[in-house]
Amino acid sequence: MQEGGHRGIVVTHERPGIAVVSLAGEHDQYTAPKLSATLADLLAEGSSIVVDLRRAEFLDSTTAGALLVADQRATAAGSRLVIVLTDDSPGPVRRLFDTARLGTILTVASSFDCGLELAKPSLQSEE
Repeated sequence: MQEGGHRGIVVTHERPGIAVVSLAGEHDQYTAPKLSATLADLLAEGSSIVVDLRRAEFLDSTTAGALLVADQRATAAGSRLVIVLTDDSPGPVRRLFDTARLGTILTVASSFDCGLELAKPSLQSEE
């Protein structure tokens, strides 16, 4: 599973224009640079991003920082970044989001399907 990147970061394309970045296992200062680069590359392609945290066991502040920077970049690019954090997500991950109040800054979806729906590009007609 390590082919094409860090073993705990998997990118898929569920729908046109939406990339899903699934995080599994522990993510800290050692994996945050790879996550940042992955998110930056996807945003440069013009994708909206769903970050699926259902299989992440631990995130530290550097990982949270990578998500916050990617959210700012997505907003600036007219894309969307949505975090999937369910009631079944591991406790340490939910605690980080609660303690740091990340849910007040980032768009958080309570299910994967809801995350995909929120990541859909808005239809803008300027004519």
